[in-house]
Amino acid sequence: MSKIPNDILADILSGLQVKLLRQCSCVSKQWHTLIGSDDFIKLHLTRSIETNINRIIIIKDGDSLYSINLDSLDNAVRLNPPLNLYKQSANGTTIIGSCNGLLCLTNTDEYIFLWNPTTSKYWKSALCRIPLGVEYVVFGFGYDDAKDDYKVVRMVQFYGKDKESFRSEVSVYSLKSDSWRRIGDFPYYLSYERVSGVLASGALHWVVSRKRRRLERFSGDLIVAFDLRSEEYSLVPQPDYSIKNFDMKVDVLEGCLCVLCKDYSLQFEMWVMEDYGLEKSWTKLISCLDPNAYWFHDIVLPVAYSKSHKQMLLLQDYRKFIWYDITTERDVKVEIDGMPNRFDSRVCLESLIQPRGGVESAGGSGRKFQKTENSGVLFNALYGCSRILALLLYISEALTIVHNVLCFS
Repeated sequence: MSKIPNDILADILSGLQVKLLRQCSCVSKQWHTLIGSDDFIKLHLTRSIETNINRIIIIKDGDSLYSINLDSLDNAVRLNPPLNLYKQSANGTTIIGSCNGLLCLTNTDEYIFLWNPTTSKYWKSALCRIPLGVEYVVFGFGYDDAKDDYKVVRMVQFYGKDKESFRSEVSVYSLKSDSWRRIGDFPYYLSYERVSGVLASGALHWVVSRKRRRLERFSGDLIVAFDLRSEEYSLVPQPDYSIKNFDMKVDVLEGCLCVLCKDYSLQFEMWVMEDYGLEKSWTKLISCLDPNAYWFHDIVLPVAYSKSHKQMLLLQDYRKFIWYDITTERDVKVEIDGMPNRFDSRVCLESLIQPRGGVESAGGSGRKFQKTENSGVLFNALYGCSRILALLLYISEALTIVHNVLCFS
């Protein structure tokens, strides 16, 4: 039986979920080699990002992690992260960030973990010791597309000589070189303890101030960005808020930077920067200026858009998900089986990206190719389906060409 050309096979397989791809890699040596190649892994990732498929929600309850399919939102499946094998801290598991299918985790003062929850592969790196006199330690995680490298940023903020002064040390971990290095100090005061940097448009973001304002109610009035390419800091232009003197937080909604603000009377606004870096691109998604609106009294965080973009999935008070209709301003609670009582959440892609060589965590289901009698039957079935799909693709392209010719004739 002749082989399917790799370009056609890659185009067909790149739309499948990782679970199916791992099964397909057992069909033949050709499929196993293709699916494990760097080019296919990047193709699959790119297609998932462009089409908003293969997305899951990772929720955290203390040291426990769960996975929920974002399309179905049917049930929470408990995960077995590699952190369970190591000494844990009193602060529990922290999700530092999510990028391209990798989660950056820590639950100890000694290590960070880069873990792919879909393939169960992880990489562990030791943390540098922190000296005495520390006020805040925050992290951030993201991808440097210029160097094809995943980076972890650690900011350590120290008490100064007086109530308004402070100093900081910043280190960057490179997955490619598996090493930490010091960079220029952070010139702003971090407003929130243990709040990880928000990844959007290739940069990490924090709410900050120019001076130390720990005892003030509204401590941060600036948004700073750390560019993962240049490793430089810059201030982000902010929207024209309708409310004043508010508490501000940053988040991300499908790759776009968001800012959430709430004042002392519980008036609330949510903005999204649709074209990164342009002040005029800020769009107000939610505005609740009525302090009697019951559900805005709680913490409200963006999770994802619906497929129609007419609704937003929101996390309310770290206790439940709700669908919020942007047009009607009504909300509906989402019922999901197996949910913990209180949790945090992150959207994560299902991908084949591997953290370096990677070690497989307990409970992993990785399998190497092994030719069996059943694999031949499976190959024949998949081969027939792929030929039909390829034919349909050719027919679709031909119809598109005919349509264009008719339109311009």
